[in-house]
Amino acid sequence: MIRRLILIPVLCAIWIVLFTWAAGVPWDAPWTAREHLAFSGRDFQVQLGEGTIELDNLVINAFDARGNGLQTARLTHVRAEKYPILRYRITDFPNVLELALVFRRDTRDDVQTISLPTPENGEITVDLSRFSEWRGEINELGFAEYATAQLVPPSTIASFHPFRIEWAQLQPPAWDSVLPRLRSDWFGYRPWSLQSINTIGPGNGTLGRSWMMPILALGALLSGLAACLLLRLPRARAAAVMCWIAGCTWISLDLRWLEDFFTKHRVIESIYAGKSWAQRYALQPDEETLVVAGDVARIAEQQGAKRVLVDSSSPFIFLRLIYFLLPLNAAPLEQTMREAPEMALPEDVLIAVYASDWKYDKATGLLGNGELVVFVKPVYEKGDLRVFRSEGVDQ
Repeated sequence: MIRRLILIPVLCAIWIVLFTWAAGVPWDAPWTAREHLAFSGRDFQVQLGEGTIELDNLVINAFDARGNGLQTARLTHVRAEKYPILRYRITDFPNVLELALVFRRDTRDDVQTISLPTPENGEITVDLSRFSEWRGEINELGFAEYATAQLVPPSTIASFHPFRIEWAQLQPPAWDSVLPRLRSDWFGYRPWSLQSINTIGPGNGTLGRSWMMPILALGALLSGLAACLLLRLPRARAAAVMCWIAGCTWISLDLRWLEDFFTKHRVIESIYAGKSWAQRYALQPDEETLVVAGDVARIAEQQGAKRVLVDSSSPFIFLRLIYFLLPLNAAPLEQTMREAPEMALPEDVLIAVYASDWKYDKATGLLGNGELVVFVKPVYEKGDLRVFRSEGVDQ
C-alpha cells in the first residue's frame, strides 16, 4: 500500500517535468505573467476586407477582391524576446481558411508571417520564441486570413460566415501557460503539411520539442519503469505491464491522428461534397493555373503545335501547369534546352512562360533566362502568361 502511495507523486513528478520541458517554461518563471500586452477586437484595424465592431469584438464580414483578410494593431517599442507567448481567441473561424500572425519589425519593409493553429471557438496559446522570425522590435501586429494554400479553391471563400476576433495577448513565459500551450500544440488544427501524403498532424519540424509523440512515448515508458521498480513486479508481470502501456500509448496516438484526419476530411467534404465530377475538377486550389492551362491548350490547338514547353518561377505552379496540360506533350522548357542545347527547336513547338524569369527581347526576337536563349515569335500575352512559337535556338 505504501509503495502505491509513493508511486502516485512519482508519476505526477514525471509528467510535470515532461510537460514543463515540452512547453519550454523556465523553472524560475512566475505562476502567472506579471505583465502582458492585451488587445481587444476593437484595437485591430481592418487593412484588407471588411469588418464591423460589436461590443469589444471585431467581426470580419468579407475579404478583399483577392480573397485575403488582414487586421493589425499598432505597438510601441515592444521587444519580441520579452513577450514570446501569444494567446488569442477567435470564434466561428471557417475551416477552409488558414490563419497567420503578421508583424512588422524595426523597419517599414520588414514584415514577417508565422502560421498559426486554426482557432476552433477556444483559446489558442503559441510559443513564438521557437520561430526565428520573432525577434527584434515589433511595431505592428495582426492576423491574416486566406484560403488554405494548395488545398482550398479561392472561389469557395468568396462568401463565408462572419467570424469574430475577440482578443489577443502577448506575455512572458509563465507556469499557467503550460497546459494551454500543449493543448494548442497537440490538438490545434493545422492544414495538411504537404510534406507527405502520409503525414497526419503537425510534425517535429513545426512543433520542436513539444511534439506530442515523443513526449507521450517517453512519459509512458518512464511511468511504466517507475511502476515496475516501485511495486517490485515479477519479470513476467512487468513485461505484461510494459506491453499494456505500449499498446495504450499506441492506441492513444492513433486515435489522435485519426481525429486529425477526420477534421481534415471534413474540410475536403465542405468543398467537394454534393458536386459533379466536372464541378469538382473546376474547383482547384490554383484556379488561375487551370485557366492559364486552358488558354495554352486552346492556343496549341489553333497553332497546330505538337509539343509545349512551359516554365514558371514557382515550382508548384510549374508542375501543376504541366499536369493540367495533359494529354498534350508538355515538358519543362529549361530542362529540354539543357539536354539538347545544340539542336534547333522545331517550328511546331509552343513555348508558354507564366510568371517566369524568362524575358523576351523584341529587338532580337530572343527569349532567354540569362543562360539560355531561343528564337521565338510572340503569339499571345495576357497578364503573367506569354506564349511564343519557336523559330530556333541559339547559345
